[in-house]
Amino acid sequence: MNPPPFLISFTTPEHFLGALREELRGLHEEEFRRLCEQKLPPVVSIRYLATLFGYSARFLGALHQRSEKYYRTFTIPKGKKRRTINAPKVALKVIQKWFGFYLSEAVKFHDCVYGFVEGRSAIDAAQSHCGANWVYSIDIENFFPSTHLNMVASALLDIGYSQHGADLISKLCCYNGGLAQGSPASPVLSNLVFKSTDTDLVAIARNHNVCYTRYADDLVFSGAGEFPEEIAPIVRSIVESRGWKLAEEKVRLAKRPNRLKVHGLLVHNDKPRLTKGYRNRIRAFKHLLENGRIHEKDRLKVAGHLAYARSVDSSSMVSELTPRVSM
Repeated sequence: MNPPPFLISFTTPEHFLGALREELRGLHEEEFRRLCEQKLPPVVSIRYLATLFGYSARFLGALHQRSEKYYRTFTIPKGKKRRTINAPKVALKVIQKWFGFYLSEAVKFHDCVYGFVEGRSAIDAAQSHCGANWVYSIDIENFFPSTHLNMVASALLDIGYSQHGADLISKLCCYNGGLAQGSPASPVLSNLVFKSTDTDLVAIARNHNVCYTRYADDLVFSGAGEFPEEIAPIVRSIVESRGWKLAEEKVRLAKRPNRLKVHGLLVHNDKPRLTKGYRNRIRAFKHLLENGRIHEKDRLKVAGHLAYARSVDSSSMVSELTPRVSM
């Protein structure tokens, strides 16, 4: 689903404001214009948003008050487990897609952020850690669901939304009190909520002359010297003080001569590399594909693996353009 235009079917703020009743227009006109000037999705009230999308105010009020009714829930495989997806139905998804797309265009995230940022990837994040002597990585447990509604509203306030606008959009974009695993707005909203935490973690990395990157809920530190043991409790304290918990089984410290991996890629040399096991898997896929032994239903999945392997290989051609996030 492609995002709708910034003002949906309206050409300018004046065009939109002219479609409102006079008494309604005066309530939030200044705020609406200010958000438009900042290139932020202009969410100011239910009636304004309903007019923008062509929904009835009653229907949008129902989306706002009982948004959980407008999701479908299913599970998908994730390794040996299954992940629960709460996917918004079309009317709600359109709003979330619109909001998430234009918010991601309006807000600049720190260079350490590689997840859900256009032009950056997990391969780029791994490149930042190439040549390290050690890698310390942590994951956040249930990242989207544990990024609570009040955290989302607070982050929206910080970039210029009113309390009413922040409450409205956070309720429209959350499921059961947290970001929905399946909403098109959740990725950029999670980055927005994590923005101040990234600032603190970058400062810690600079103070210790190490590298820090984040891809969604995967936080990675690395360095060329000895691992500074004091980093681990400081990072834990910062993350947990903001309301998240670490996934204890995914807290890892690897040192040379052991394998150093970032996002599943080896980072021992000057460019990310696939592991031996994954390279063997790619060779097997190519052989099966060349001999017509890939089932039709698996072709898309196999093509994704092959494309990813090509991306890793081609990253070596631009490795020198990817800076390390360190001082």
